[in-house]
Amino acid sequence: MRRKHNAAERRRQLCDAAIALLAEDGPRGLSHLKVDRRAKVPDGTTSFYYRTRAALLHGVADQLIRYDAEAFTEAFKNAPNSSGEEIAGVLAGQILSIRDEPQLSRTRARLELTMLAKGDPDIAAGFQEMAESFRAVVERLVIATQSGNGPLDRALLDEQASVVLSYLGGLIFAFANGSPEPMSRNDITRQIRAVIVGVAVENNSEHGR
Repeated sequence: MRRKHNAAERRRQLCDAAIALLAEDGPRGLSHLKVDRRAKVPDGTTSFYYRTRAALLHGVADQLIRYDAEAFTEAFKNAPNSSGEEIAGVLAGQILSIRDEPQLSRTRARLELTMLAKGDPDIAAGFQEMAESFRAVVERLVIATQSGNGPLDRALLDEQASVVLSYLGGLIFAFANGSPEPMSRNDITRQIRAVIVGVAVENNSEHGR
């Protein structure tokens, strides 16, 4: 008797294959047949679960968001009670994990889909939700790093968070593209702290404080 496949597990298998193809060749290298071959399933399996190319891309985006949400929840579950140094260390670890699989392929595929998301509101909405969660953690990091330094300056906090996110975004892009630059968790943690402090110092200088 033929084994009946679990639909959710099959979709995950197909999306993982599609993620690998996106990471290697970008959207142009993605097709239903290539996903079938990569996943080692009978021809026509991917088109059965994802009738169109758009449906396949949405499935991949949803899978990446699920992976991100799982990793995010686990990594930052203690963030509300953590020090700035601890949060920065977790962020650094997450960034460094991009250099290894499966995070490398997932990050590359996410970058490819982010470009496509400009013309697809549904994909963009899912990625935007994760981006907002990530920014909330960075804001918590900035607040924890500066605790005891006077009342919260919302404008300064926004600027610091934006600059930290830009710095981390640059690292993500570099690591996803195979940057050989040696970086340790301590290096990234130190640089995050330097960004936060540097923006505050510059802000104080501009306002004559």
